Amino acid sequence: MNKLNIKEYKTKSGEIRYILRGAYIGTDVLTGKQVKTDIRGRTKKGIKNDLERLKNDFKRNGSTRVKESFETFSEVAESFFDVYKLEQKVGTIKQMRSNLDTYALPAFGDKCISKITTAQIQKQVIAWAKKAAAPLEGKQKRDVGAGKDYKLQLNVINRVFQHALSLGIIERNPCQSVIIPKVRIESSSKEIKFYTKEELTKLFSHVENLTSGKWTSEYFNALLRLLVASGMRIGEAMALSWLDIDLDKHTVSVSKTTTQRTLIQDAPKTRKSNRIISIDEKASTVLKRWYFFQKKHFMSLGNPQQPLVFPTWQGNVMDYHGLVYRLNKIEDGAGLPHLSFHGFRHSHASLCLNAGMTYKVIQERLGHSTLQMTMDLYSHLEPEKKSKELELFTKYANF
Repeated sequence: MNKLNIKEYKTKSGEIRYILRGAYIGTDVLTGKQVKTDIRGRTKKGIKNDLERLKNDFKRNGSTRVKESFETFSEVAESFFDVYKLEQKVGTIKQMRSNLDTYALPAFGDKCISKITTAQIQKQVIAWAKKAAAPLEGKQKRDVGAGKDYKLQLNVINRVFQHALSLGIIERNPCQSVIIPKVRIESSSKEIKFYTKEELTKLFSHVENLTSGKWTSEYFNALLRLLVASGMRIGEAMALSWLDIDLDKHTVSVSKTTTQRTLIQDAPKTRKSNRIISIDEKASTVLKRWYFFQKKHFMSLGNPQQPLVFPTWQGNVMDYHGLVYRLNKIEDGAGLPHLSFHGFRHSHASLCLNAGMTYKVIQERLGHSTLQMTMDLYSHLEPEKKSKELELFTKYANF
């Protein structure tokens, strides 16, 4: 490779930048013309990397510039999203759609993508950062469009521009030179609701005294017992098959979840969510009872091989949103405040902490992607453990 004539220059703010003018990308096989472009960057190495990437993209496009069939940012964003949908899981796709609709498209949707400048993007990122840094003033939930992850929104825009670059619609990505502002963001005081050990004792005493032999009573007895014993997400429980449960070894294998209410996705929420959870003997006994009750029920319907652990009474995938009313009735009967199904996951974490389990073990049981997530969520749910640890210190440090 010939030596590149990369020149140094200063921005208006006095920062050092580099530029390679008229960088040769290749020769267009359709027009016979050389394709050249200017490349700017923070480092010489970055410019060299961008040059190689542009050359490779040009070759992948058949060594020709694709005609600009897309003009607006919105059109390119939709093209990007069509490709993105083919590669991702349902939950991730929904999140990207939300990011596009809430942030990227309102800001740049109707603008010609080839005319959008770094300065315009910089201005928008600063506006998002200011909204993220605004005081919450006691709110437990941020306003729509004022999310704290403004860096993510820049990443989304960057991916749209990279898509445009790969299509040959633009010659450079204006996001490359955007400076990410650092702001202090107030954490929302979201209350985590859970049942204590005493409240759970009260709940299961009520559930077990409900009329036995009825589908709903047996169903909830098994479901709530499993949620408390395992800390599973409710979607993971709805996707369970009997092949996932080993009642002799007291383990549950989590490898699926439900999406769009009644579709089973053959992958859990995150990579770490793929796990095997040990449960207590009491939970195994209740599940075994539910297995035989359910087996008898489906034999009467002519479907003895029904595989799901918690289906509808006809054997279909259960939409757990339809169970909330019955759950609230059970909680009312037990004299307890209403708790969502996710609250039983929090209850499991609280029990684990106060029983003395380490955060690492709890992270693995819950399937959190990071240990820090587990600690951030549940460090305040262990009053019993903290009290015991203080007693241990007092006894040991008695000098």
